[in-house]
Amino acid sequence: MFGGAAVSAALPLALTSVASAEDRLQAAKQGVKIKIVTAEPLLVSYPGGGIWVLTRIRTDQGVDGIGEGFCESAESARAVRAEILKIAPSLIGMDPLGINAFVQKFKHLGKGRFWTSAVAAMEIAMWDIAGKIAGKPIYDLLGGALRTRIPVYQTWGAFNLEESIEKMAAAKAEGVQMLKCDPFVTLPWRTVGERVEDLPRPEDIKATVSYLARLRAVLGEDYKIGCDGHWRMSVEGAKRMAKAIEPFKPVFFEEPTSLPNDPEDLKAVAASTSIPISTGEHFETIEQAASALSSGVVSFIQPEVTWNCGILETFKMASLAEGMGIRIATHGHVSPIGIRAASHINAVIPNLFFQEHPGISWQDWPETLFEPPDRVQAGHVILSDAPGLGMKLNEAELKKRQMNE
Repeated sequence: MFGGAAVSAALPLALTSVASAEDRLQAAKQGVKIKIVTAEPLLVSYPGGGIWVLTRIRTDQGVDGIGEGFCESAESARAVRAEILKIAPSLIGMDPLGINAFVQKFKHLGKGRFWTSAVAAMEIAMWDIAGKIAGKPIYDLLGGALRTRIPVYQTWGAFNLEESIEKMAAAKAEGVQMLKCDPFVTLPWRTVGERVEDLPRPEDIKATVSYLARLRAVLGEDYKIGCDGHWRMSVEGAKRMAKAIEPFKPVFFEEPTSLPNDPEDLKAVAASTSIPISTGEHFETIEQAASALSSGVVSFIQPEVTWNCGILETFKMASLAEGMGIRIATHGHVSPIGIRAASHINAVIPNLFFQEHPGISWQDWPETLFEPPDRVQAGHVILSDAPGLGMKLNEAELKKRQMNE
């Protein structure tokens, strides 16, 4: 029947104590009702002092899924975890295949990036379950792959200057076809949304020009380079900086101003330069994306799947952008589940430019928590046809690295 001789056809498989995990998965595929029984956040450390906020959803048919919410600090990790704990009780008894209904309900029940990151963590785990039930990779559930080799770029800069140039040269030699840097090496860091009136200073522009001149000398005149402003400039300052970096032919100028999604700010900077403008890392919902794109001047968007409510919302953003002739370069933090989820989207969308991927750029350690790790070859992520996300947690490693709060 389902591969287990002891399973009775008259008894629902979920109620039989002898049903194996394979039996339960087959039952789910055969249409046996599946329900969520637990949804838990997992705070997990990674080398260098970082924290991942993971989610694991378990079902009554033994089909589990994993997801991830975006964080960049211990404080934000705990904030996302707190939001996951608010959502989790409402998921008990739900059908994990009701992904669209889940997103439409929950994205409007809270506000802010911690909330939408928590929604994303749950949503990605639900997609993982859906793929396992179907026996298909997520990209097949999204309409089928146009590609399973995803071109990636790596990000450098805003770190050690000399080391960043050396490692970008090494990445190019390994076949990476594009790199992104934050060449604005002397600009102070600011909070997103904090209006800036005094930056950049003349010395900031001078330092940026010097850095890009050295980088071009190493990488060559025609190699693709993106410049990430990390929302640290005033509108007028971004205009001055854009003019200064134009000779270095950046592929894009990302989030130049302190209000990175503001349509008027985007229009003002774009009108002053020939450099294409990009934004999108801070989109939380499709509505925010639509507002920014209404500026009519954005050439690339960089949505972060673990921040903006998950795979379905990111896919909608890509579709919105496609209709406007805008290309996608998904954001990629040091987050293996987020990177894998983005790869599934990028396999399907026709308007892909590149996927941001940490590769060797931050992750200089052998990561053993996720199995199997990403295959990165000659500047591409190679997706498998494994069901769901195509990765699982190493339980022994999880026990070593899971944090108590």
